[in-house]
Amino acid sequence: KKLNPECKVVFIGPCIAKKGEIKNPDVEGAVDFVLTFQELKDIFDAFNINVEGLPEDHSLEYASREGRLYGRTGGVSISVNEAVTRLFPDKAKLFTSTQSNGIIECKKLLESAKEGKVDARFIEGMGCIGGCVGGPKAIISKEEGRERLNSLAESSKIKISLDSDVMYTILKKLGINSAADFKGEKAEIFERKL
Repeated sequence: KKLNPECKVVFIGPCIAKKGEIKNPDVEGAVDFVLTFQELKDIFDAFNINVEGLPEDHSLEYASREGRLYGRTGGVSISVNEAVTRLFPDKAKLFTSTQSNGIIECKKLLESAKEGKVDARFIEGMGCIGGCVGGPKAIISKEEGRERLNSLAESSKIKISLDSDVMYTILKKLGINSAADFKGEKAEIFERKL
């Protein structure tokens, strides 16, 4: 939106929580609409759109493996670990993580962390069982979703977003030319104030 204020941003996924999240003051206006996979399928059906007959999306050419993994339990941990390993190879061995999924398990993990019983430096919690692929508006099973997501991730030519020329092009358009720029006003676009 900062680069193109006229654009419309639509979040599409299995998550119904996103419908409320776009109203949070810190992200308000960043996303215009939220559609579940089922709602999108219904739109395609209503207009007789055969998705399989459409040309491939070129965004698949620049979506990183790590970004594609976010939608399943463990995916965020893998992504953060790979980024830390690339950016700070001498500190990579210090990265430890643990994951939970489902509200009950997440709550238990957070309680254990508060009590000092978690031996990890990074905690990943996915509200839905299996992660986003197990969201309430998924139109395939979480197991199939995980398999498809893993396959899609492994097919990426870009392992981590740091390897993406498209990412660097966008950052430069935002005036971010070095890691130091992430410490100033230019990087506020990436911050959430919860």
